[in-house]
Amino acid sequence: MGPKTKSSSHKSTERPTKRRKLTIGAKTSDDTDLPTPQSQSNVPSSSAWSMRTVAPDHIPPLTTLCLCVFAENLQRLAQHPSIFESLRPWLKVLPDALVPRLFATLRAICPTILSHAFIVAYLLRGPSITLTSDLPGVNKFTVSAIGDSSREQICELVLSNLEKITDETVASVVAKLPALHVLDLRGCTKVGPKTTAAVATGCPHLNKLNLNYTSVTPVSLAPILKGCGELEVLKVGGIPNWTDATVSKLWTALDLDETSEFVLPNIKSLNIRQMPLSDPVVNQLLAVCPNVERLDVSFTYVRHPPLLLNNKSLQKLSITSTRISPAHLLTITSDLPNLKSLSVGALGGGQGSSAAISNTSAMTLTDQTLRDLTDRLEECHQLEHVSLVGNTKLGSLGRKDSAIADFIRRVGRRCTRLNMAGIPSLRSSDLEGLPPDLAGEDSPRLKTLILNNTSIDDTAAPYLSSCTCLETLELAGTKVTSTGLFVIIDACPRLSQLNLTSCRGIGVVDRRRFFEVWEKEWKNR
Repeated sequence: MGPKTKSSSHKSTERPTKRRKLTIGAKTSDDTDLPTPQSQSNVPSSSAWSMRTVAPDHIPPLTTLCLCVFAENLQRLAQHPSIFESLRPWLKVLPDALVPRLFATLRAICPTILSHAFIVAYLLRGPSITLTSDLPGVNKFTVSAIGDSSREQICELVLSNLEKITDETVASVVAKLPALHVLDLRGCTKVGPKTTAAVATGCPHLNKLNLNYTSVTPVSLAPILKGCGELEVLKVGGIPNWTDATVSKLWTALDLDETSEFVLPNIKSLNIRQMPLSDPVVNQLLAVCPNVERLDVSFTYVRHPPLLLNNKSLQKLSITSTRISPAHLLTITSDLPNLKSLSVGALGGGQGSSAAISNTSAMTLTDQTLRDLTDRLEECHQLEHVSLVGNTKLGSLGRKDSAIADFIRRVGRRCTRLNMAGIPSLRSSDLEGLPPDLAGEDSPRLKTLILNNTSIDDTAAPYLSSCTCLETLELAGTKVTSTGLFVIIDACPRLSQLNLTSCRGIGVVDRRRFFEVWEKEWKNR
């Protein structure tokens, strides 16, 4: 999967918006639930998201309001040179603590009008700096300018999906930042050994390191593992050169053998998803990180993880598209009192190949396994997120008291995020466990519900309407029509994002503007 594909999230929430480009500040004008690592195959290629802005349920701080007003009017201000010139001194004296907040607001509201000169002049200071591929004004000179001033203050650096930025450029920047605690380089595909060498020698207090979808080699990570003793989060997912053979060189560099006592006791979060690593390597990594609490081994070759069977401290576990057996899954989840997130999408698919995912017989999560899993998850009182995406065998028996309905009634309604996409046999009747059964029982906690490519229709509307906390609802490829959606929107005042891709019961033109359709045709009836 290319680095531009978003993984943490296994959700298809990218806004299909286009912004007109305008340059300012200069004279001239970058955790997931996917059935496959290459793409979310259960989502059609042409996405149709309908969005609306929902008023906050509290009064924002005055600083937040001011930042939003400034960002919303920046383009207009830039069209009046004299007024804009008068603002420059104020931007220069803005307190360092507020600069990252201003930059975040500008990235969210008007990213395409931020020029390289404007960013360098006013936004590259404060304790946190974030540059992403969504900012057309960012180039290698923008990145190189990081740390030229207030380098001792920068504790967090995020460079996301900057594919053209070289290893040398990033290494030279990291070498300037001795106070760095968080370094996120996900999707910077040219980042490699030079950057890791700079981290090892120049960032002794590093706490979180994200190298997902870079070109870092396993052996080049050895100096960091030896020298950064405060490291708690390590993400190295989706790196093509990580194989059983190349990881063996890391063990050699760490002098790791049967007699070695080398461990990383502070590592709490480990991400090695989407790499062709087999059981011996995965189990060795788990042995080196004995206290891991958040683990992602999705799309790997792992089958028999004995160290997982005895880890009772797990808070997050993602084994999507692995060949871990149902028996092992049930053993792993038999006693996890702190579990908050579980992703078991396309179980049995094996390394997420498209051929395996499209093969229904390859899936191993059956209705009976789901019933047994539900018994275990019902005892996980901190559970917030479950993904069952792409388990095509679920619901195939078609009984009224289905395993899916039982899961939703006892577990799903207690989560804040639930992904059931790509389960063709999931029907509207399976959602009848969402509404409260008893008087006084709480409403569902769901804020995000993903039902793409299932068999639900308008008869699901009364059940979905009980989810009054719902903010994001994905219904791509379902049989839901305007009639059912009007009822759902009426009942869910916080709902702000609707995925209506390929919903044939809704006009093509209306899919991207359905909230407007609701207001015009239904709200005031």
